[in-house]
Amino acid sequence: MPGPLEPRFKFLEHITDAEIEAYGSTLGEAFENAGLALEELMVDLKSIDSEIKLEANIQAKDREALLYSWLEWLISTEETQGLLFSKLKCEISPWKKGRGYELIAKSWGEKFDPSKHEQKTAVKAPTYHDMEIKEEILEGHSRIKLRFLLDL
Repeated sequence: MPGPLEPRFKFLEHITDAEIEAYGSTLGEAFENAGLALEELMVDLKSIDSEIKLEANIQAKDREALLYSWLEWLISTEETQGLLFSKLKCEISPWKKGRGYELIAKSWGEKFDPSKHEQKTAVKAPTYHDMEIKEEILEGHSRIKLRFLLDL
């Protein structure tokens, strides 16, 4: 888990889209923080209560495809069901004997309410452009860093 001075995610400067870095001590935690960054881009996370629980099970051939599919699931869930999430729990494991990855995600949130949730930015889709998933050493500790673009 990121330390008290280390952010869970940050928004980077980009001319036309939203570029985000998300961090975690595990790949699952980094995916959680990527999802929270996406939600924060759309509305203020603090305004979302954890009234509804929804689960997702996503498989993909590699980590980048898994991240893309995870972000796409969050966006489509908001678009089709009107759900926003403020708490995410992601577990990632190898899938089908090393031929890909599986994400089991639990998401807590509530329906979008325009009187409660001030909409910030509409997100169309994730992209693979400049997507990066890497492990790095920061102040003697290992962490996972995700970098990705969202099409606005």
